[in-house]
Amino acid sequence: MKILVYSKLDPAGINISSHLLYELPFKEVPFGASVAHSYGDFYLLSTDSPLINLSLSFPSTEWILCLSKHKSESGMRCLTAHTPGNLCDHADFGGRPKEVAISNPALQASLLKELLRTSSDLGLEVPISVEATHHGPTSLSVPVTFVEIGSDEAAWKDNLLGKTVAKAVSNSLKSSLKDGEFAIGVGGGHYPEKFTNLMLNEGALIGHIIPKYAMNEGMDPCMFKACIERTLGKCSKAYVDWKGTPSKYKEYLKTIEGIDLVKV
Repeated sequence: MKILVYSKLDPAGINISSHLLYELPFKEVPFGASVAHSYGDFYLLSTDSPLINLSLSFPSTEWILCLSKHKSESGMRCLTAHTPGNLCDHADFGGRPKEVAISNPALQASLLKELLRTSSDLGLEVPISVEATHHGPTSLSVPVTFVEIGSDEAAWKDNLLGKTVAKAVSNSLKSSLKDGEFAIGVGGGHYPEKFTNLMLNEGALIGHIIPKYAMNEGMDPCMFKACIERTLGKCSKAYVDWKGTPSKYKEYLKTIEGIDLVKV
């Protein structure tokens, strides 16, 4: 079972889910004490709480995809995907400090590619980006991925943006997720262009992304290993923005066994 979930408090999640019901032949089914919409082994659920505090426990769940809003100070319209997690010793937006969710690199890469393709098909000019690891939830026992509409109320409710994300999600669900060398990304900013380009143009399968600002904040180097271990499948590679990574962290990365470092 794979779960798609949105919050009833989130206008972007409501927007995406409403379009998704038209994109795929979901049918309403009982689900625990509530109801859900099912399509094959995919289940679309709603929750009354913010997704950053998501708590779900279903033994047969393979992974969770959160349909969400993205908020930024710039208010710029964008479509993003990322893995949740708190890399430093604080948790301002859900989850626990120094804890990261399990990443799903294949799904994250598929979503990013489909966001680009679908937006182009619909004639929509909007930035597409993977984001650095941030916010909750962090403690779920299955992989969690966010796909988001940014970055203000008007965008969250925009019909075309909702349709674009829904089509991208639908296409990802209908396609076979790629196997390959799963990786983390290290360095760069919150919207890391180098890692986005690697995923869109070179087939890179990147899950967690550790940005430079987390390292500048004094991130415990052990979080590299946490991100590697909290990756669905075997993580065997780290793409490193060499200029965008502080020296002491580059030296620590060299000591991690079983991980190939690729300078970008």
